Amino acid sequence: VSSDVLVYRIRKSMNVLVTVVPAAVLIAFLGQVHSPNLDEVGHLPAGCLLVRYGICNLYEVNPPLVKAWSALPVVAADPKYDWSSYSDAPGVRREWEVGRDFAAANGRAAWTLFAIARWSLLLFWVLGAIVIARWAKGLGGPLVGFAATLLWCLSPELMGWTATICPDSPAASMGVVCLWTLRSWMKNIHWTTAVIAGIVLGLGLLTKTSWIILVPLYPLLALAHRHCRTRQAGRHLVLMGVVALYVINTGYGFDRSFTRLSDFQFFTKTLAGPNEDGSLRQRVPAQAGNRFTGTWLGEILVPLPASLIEGLDLQKYDFEEGEWSYLRGEHRFGGWWYWYAYALLVKTPVGTIALFFIACGWAVWRVEWRGFWKRLASSYRPWPFSSLFTGRPQLLPSSGLSATFPPEAGENGKLQGLVLHENLILLAPAVCLFVFVSSQTGFSRYLRYILPCYPFVFIWMSQIFSERAGLPAWLRKVCLGLLVWSVISSLSVFPHSMSYFNELAGGPENGPKHLIDASIDWGQDVLFLADWCEEHPEAKPLNLSLHVFFDPRVAGIEYQNPPVDPRYSKQRLYLTSEQFGPHPGWYAVSVHQLYSRTKEFAYLFDFPKTDMIGYSIYIYHLTQEQVDDWNRKHGFVKAESGEPKGGGG
Repeated sequence: VSSDVLVYRIRKSMNVLVTVVPAAVLIAFLGQVHSPNLDEVGHLPAGCLLVRYGICNLYEVNPPLVKAWSALPVVAADPKYDWSSYSDAPGVRREWEVGRDFAAANGRAAWTLFAIARWSLLLFWVLGAIVIARWAKGLGGPLVGFAATLLWCLSPELMGWTATICPDSPAASMGVVCLWTLRSWMKNIHWTTAVIAGIVLGLGLLTKTSWIILVPLYPLLALAHRHCRTRQAGRHLVLMGVVALYVINTGYGFDRSFTRLSDFQFFTKTLAGPNEDGSLRQRVPAQAGNRFTGTWLGEILVPLPASLIEGLDLQKYDFEEGEWSYLRGEHRFGGWWYWYAYALLVKTPVGTIALFFIACGWAVWRVEWRGFWKRLASSYRPWPFSSLFTGRPQLLPSSGLSATFPPEAGENGKLQGLVLHENLILLAPAVCLFVFVSSQTGFSRYLRYILPCYPFVFIWMSQIFSERAGLPAWLRKVCLGLLVWSVISSLSVFPHSMSYFNELAGGPENGPKHLIDASIDWGQDVLFLADWCEEHPEAKPLNLSLHVFFDPRVAGIEYQNPPVDPRYSKQRLYLTSEQFGPHPGWYAVSVHQLYSRTKEFAYLFDFPKTDMIGYSIYIYHLTQEQVDDWNRKHGFVKAESGEPKGGGG
């Protein structure tokens, strides 16, 4: 390769390098300093069990690719294992008990093991960044590619979850790669591109089962493009499905593939049927059932791994059973259909939100609606790949297919035309996934479920940075300013990106007023608390309550359970402490515990915070005088037994 060609290639990839490399360093740092969150505690030992023994029924609700990939370097490090809590009984989920044992067995070395596992998953994130950069650049030039890549690299939600071994960020990467390969096949319908698209589809489904929506979406997107309405294209779609099916079975090690449908043990109303009284079955082996037993459907051989089917059943069971959810100070059993939309509004940088609405408004304004439906109804011309914003015909590389649907300029430069196929490929998966997740209202707790929507939206809305989009010069400058604002806002909370809330929400300090749980506190700041305890030896004994699935003593934190609020103790069947508070001393209570619906530590709201660990753990120092004032104010008198007397509420 000549020096001129080498320089050209370096310059061509510079936009990606200047964003991806620094962001990768920041995410790797996050992976090192944060303690394992609730799901990670179960993911890593489940991956180790899969890699070492080929057993994939631990943490079945998630496919094996991400947990197995993250476990590869950990297994190579030869950690200590404790499988005493493992069970393969139907419906029994022991991943968190096994995870606690794994952390206890390895002690402080566990944090290094989790960091190594997290770093291994950066490969998925980098792959996603490369595809996003190429796709966006092809739509509108280098600035569009740079903007989309920057949004991907420095989105606080993506940074926070990419620095974990949860499958949501890898699923976002594999989702955009799936649609990129499908798009490549549409431009060049050939059996080789079909095989590649099938392989990538299988890998995408092995990252997260929510991408099951791609199975019906692939043929629908193909049918929307007249160029793909041929017998050859139909055969290729079948080939994609067969290849994807083979990849999925291979990923599970053909675990009980082609099991008869009637031989499964289910628990959901959908697959097992309800109890005789119509109630949901308990998730214990004795309650398992199968509504297909004794029917002709029960004789069908399911061409999928049994662990995949069982995992889907268990995941569906969680939504049928329902869980407590939280929104704006309200606890509700079940969820809200608009929870994810609200979470996006408070957890996304204001600059990014503004860019999205500018893109939507400009796209609608640029369409000449008088000719929209007429052209939509016409079936004698193929839909070309083009941009919604430019509406210009484009030649499709390596396909020989050109746009034969040239737009006609209307009044005020508006375009006569329809939302073209490029934008359908970008927006359809994002919209379908968002609607699908929002419709599952058994509980509403995890914004990460819609993380796979992000790359498609970033690519689509970055088209406003293209000169061909036709934005006024002043508006383009505003958009650049909004992009910079998004980056600064995201980095302002680093390294606590998982707890990010935007300025409209009042920042992460006011985050609990809007959302709790994984949106701000999922046990990620325990190592920061351990450092704080070393710097403050006077904070002993420490009354501690954290939202974690491992013993904080593994991190070197000595503690005791805090006393419970005497006003709400009678509402609880189980109390974490036999002491009733408040008592003088030091307290470290995480946000999720503090805002819990049980109000176990609600008395702390009446005392000023002494310090804050990240944005998820509050530190309090209660003096004897403050405690006496609180007891007098609420009418409580301490008895010798420690149980309160008197009525305070």
